[in-house]
Amino acid sequence: MSDIIVERADFDIRKILDCGQVFRYALEQGGYTVYSGDRRCRVFQDEGRARIVGDSDYFADYFDLATDYAAIRVELADKPFMREATEYGEGIRILRQQPFETLISFIVSANNHIPRIKGILGRLCDALGEDMGGWHAFPTAERMAREDESFYAALGAGYRAKYLADTARAVADGFDLQCVGEMPSEKANAYLCKLSGVGPKVADCILLFGYHKTDVFPVDTWIRKVYADVVGGDATNAQMRKTLMSIYGRYAGIAQQYLFFHKRETSGR
Repeated sequence: MSDIIVERADFDIRKILDCGQVFRYALEQGGYTVYSGDRRCRVFQDEGRARIVGDSDYFADYFDLATDYAAIRVELADKPFMREATEYGEGIRILRQQPFETLISFIVSANNHIPRIKGILGRLCDALGEDMGGWHAFPTAERMAREDESFYAALGAGYRAKYLADTARAVADGFDLQCVGEMPSEKANAYLCKLSGVGPKVADCILLFGYHKTDVFPVDTWIRKVYADVVGGDATNAQMRKTLMSIYGRYAGIAQQYLFFHKRETSGR
């Protein structure tokens, strides 16, 4: 196992972790601890580069280090509002997260805020995840399926408790998450929406962050504000999604992260 050294131009750990795509991380002792499934790494960053300490093969893939984000920014640069957003968000990368963890995380994220999401997921891991020696892995579907709605309610999941119990049971009973990566994005979105607690927006988040389907465009409150800038006029979330996907093309999901981060960080300035 060796450390990974990454140049800062296209890797900014704060932006990567703070753009709404992941929730299991902590800033501590001069760096970030990032958790994924039953693995964790430490990330230290200065003005020139970042150092990732952990399973180098796993986290090189997790942080999508093989993808040339500078080239993607060039391709997006002539799209509406993208030049300013990509300059502001330079360093964002789309994480390649584990599908089941991403599924559960974004069910918890619905109508929620990040500190509460992190708290619920932390308690879930502590209660059901394998003890890794001082920390706990993300639980498996089979382990989660052994608990009922009341258990997840006690973790603070609120109305999402039923969704967690039902979805974990569905996956443990054979709902095929493996096949989603092979499906076209529209078909995959519809397939994921069969699960309890998964609507089109949550499904798009799972596809983008758990399957790296970069042609989707999750629409939330901040993206509705972006839509007003880019297109204007009234539209449903489904209409916004379709329009924004057509504007930003094969890298729509990456554009979404730049636009989301820029809008949220600069709103009200």
